[in-house]
Amino acid sequence: MKKLTLIGCLAAILASGATGHAIQMVIPTTVVSGVNVFSGPSFTVSGNYGLNDFVWIEAIGTVDLNFGNYTANAAGVIVAPPTTNTGNNPGQTSPALPGSPNPSAPYAALLIGNNILGFHPLFPADLSAGLNSATPPTDIFAQQTIGSLFGVAIPNGTVLEFRINDINTGDNSGSFAIKNVTVPEAWGALSSLLIPLTTWSGMLLFRKRALAIVQLVPNNLAGK
Repeated sequence: MKKLTLIGCLAAILASGATGHAIQMVIPTTVVSGVNVFSGPSFTVSGNYGLNDFVWIEAIGTVDLNFGNYTANAAGVIVAPPTTNTGNNPGQTSPALPGSPNPSAPYAALLIGNNILGFHPLFPADLSAGLNSATPPTDIFAQQTIGSLFGVAIPNGTVLEFRINDINTGDNSGSFAIKNVTVPEAWGALSSLLIPLTTWSGMLLFRKRALAIVQLVPNNLAGK
């Protein structure tokens, strides 16, 4: 019975995670050009978002800096050429210089924010974005909480802007196309796990009760 209780608890925990109260900030489908360094596309936030709410997004494409001598995906992970103008290679990053929207973030990274909040990397430069890979992807995904992204809650009516992390625009090209990853699709994999898990739990419980009944009946008959 302890095993069955454990399975039931696990299913309940997973289910509660799938039906939590955190909500997704809707980011409109947007194309951000490589020249959007000191200004870029913006949108007005609809709704109030707390620290545990989140963004879940996809970015497709690359941005070229220095006439193509530094090409990176939306996380700022270098895709080409074999050796960039900074001396780096694919799978690496290079922090931008002072004068960029965010000097601590990689060159070419896609940033989001405003002049009050500052500009923050929308996509972390991690293994999923191709960090340390010889062939980094140009179609990447990221999920971040509002707290981890901005550090503060975002109230309704806030205007957020996209920027490319660089120090100039004259030698830039390329673009990123960004869009939301919708929650129903994202939780599809979790649902496919929950259904067989809860079904299996129920089958085990039914089987154990059935065995108990079978063992009980002969004993009763023997008593008569």
